[in-house]
Amino acid sequence: MKLKYLEAKPMKDIDNKLTLDVRLASIDDGETIVKLWQDSARWLLSKGINQWRPEYFNVSQVKDWIDHNAEIYLASLNNEIVGTLLICWSDPSVWGELDDDDSGYIHRFAISRNHVGSGIGESFLKWAENYIRLSGKSKVRLDCMAANDKLNQYYQRNGYQYVKTTADETWRANLYEK
Repeated sequence: MKLKYLEAKPMKDIDNKLTLDVRLASIDDGETIVKLWQDSARWLLSKGINQWRPEYFNVSQVKDWIDHNAEIYLASLNNEIVGTLLICWSDPSVWGELDDDDSGYIHRFAISRNHVGSGIGESFLKWAENYIRLSGKSKVRLDCMAANDKLNQYYQRNGYQYVKTTADETWRANLYEK
């Protein structure tokens, strides 16, 4: 898979079969982003994983993230939107005392259910890691529900190291970094 970095600058050529274009999203992309989040939430619930709920997501959240300096990205394959993720530069609500200025944080990572297993997720994740490092950060961090065994394994297979489990009265999340 060949990746293009933001303004169509080529990145590392992985297998010459597919070209994944990544661009910064705007509020005009809100409905598309929400649909990706909701589709992923419905799939998670169908697997008995209570991580995301479709009714939780709406366009005002996209606007709030953008207004608070988060960067939301969309990945396209052959002009079809196939994934989204959010990058922010601080995350004290999840990382608490471990939050630092040397990390970039990935959230709301979702791949179109039509493309799961195609390698797009891994490639998009590698793109985000590279982008965070090019932004001067030495650590890439993310979290997922502690009870989501498959997603925990996915992040570990992609080189993320378990840091700790954090919890409040409504959720338990595992924190990972690379």
